[in-house]
Amino acid sequence: MKRFTIPLAVGTLCLAAAGCGGGGDAGDSGGGGGDSGPAAVAAAADHDALVEMAKKEGKLKVSTSFTEDSIPTVKEGFEKLYPFIELEINEQTGDDDKRILLEVQAEQSDLDVLHLSAESYYDYIPYIEEEVDLAALSESGALEIPVEMINPEHPSTLAVGSGIGAFSYNPNLLSEADAPKSWDDFLSSEFKGRMFLIDIEPSNLACMGSLWGEDKLAEYATAIGEQEPIWVRGDTNSLTQLAAGEYALHAFSNYHSAYRVSLESDNIEVVVLDPVPVRLTQIESIRKGAEHPAAAALFLEYTASAEVQEVLDQDEPMQSSIYAEGSELNKLTEGKEVSVCDWSTFQDFGKWEESIVKAWGFPTAEVKED
Repeated sequence: MKRFTIPLAVGTLCLAAAGCGGGGDAGDSGGGGGDSGPAAVAAAADHDALVEMAKKEGKLKVSTSFTEDSIPTVKEGFEKLYPFIELEINEQTGDDDKRILLEVQAEQSDLDVLHLSAESYYDYIPYIEEEVDLAALSESGALEIPVEMINPEHPSTLAVGSGIGAFSYNPNLLSEADAPKSWDDFLSSEFKGRMFLIDIEPSNLACMGSLWGEDKLAEYATAIGEQEPIWVRGDTNSLTQLAAGEYALHAFSNYHSAYRVSLESDNIEVVVLDPVPVRLTQIESIRKGAEHPAAAALFLEYTASAEVQEVLDQDEPMQSSIYAEGSELNKLTEGKEVSVCDWSTFQDFGKWEESIVKAWGFPTAEVKED
């Protein structure tokens, strides 16, 4: 079988998304026969042993945050590698989250791989498979997954993507020479008084808490609020208006959103500053009681591979993992200081966001998504 070699990238990472699980008991043997089940997967001697288990299972059902742009390519690539596994893969949107949670809690879910949304992460933790340790399997050579992607507390869970923060500007309205050169530049007098856009959902700014600490983060957030920015909600509409010349500057925008707009317009420049705010995205886990745990483990390995990382860069776009060597985001952050909300600081992320919004005085968005 084709294997994937992804050397570990150097860095730290940020978590902005997490949360889905499933029902059933951790000791369920699943649908792959006596040689399968979580215990057998956890004890797999090598990759070939996992493949043999997956052959007996024969099927796999996946819920993912991958979009319809990338899902067909991922499905085709996985089934080419493992033609004996019938893969059903569907995009999970925000509207699906509550329904899936109820199904999982009622032990009515037949999903093998779950997408963990940020909003419901802790609700799903009791329903995540804990016996399958992806890190241990990677260490033994049975799987090849960069260890930084894997949640050490819930090791059947990993984040195969990253979201990074940047700033964007319209070069027709703001010259490169006058554009900010650091995050502190946004606090200068020349950018005071409705001179830049910033999102009232401060995911990217909150990531800076990992490096700055809570006190400096609150101090900076207060100073940003005193600049009297233009409050927005959602990047797509505000960045499109920026490219159209209605605004000049957008602080702490999502790099992938700005990149997408830049593909359609020459009137937007995207700048990545040190330190780079980073959060974990594309979070996946094996459901407790999954009928096809070996196939699920192979799928998670595949999503961490260079092949799928390229898909995430091209089709999402630019939402690969900074931990996958050779990915576009890995190259973009190479040599830069990063401030990552990783598995160790995830529990602080919501608190940091709340403190920022409080420091801003709970603003209302003037520019919203259509």
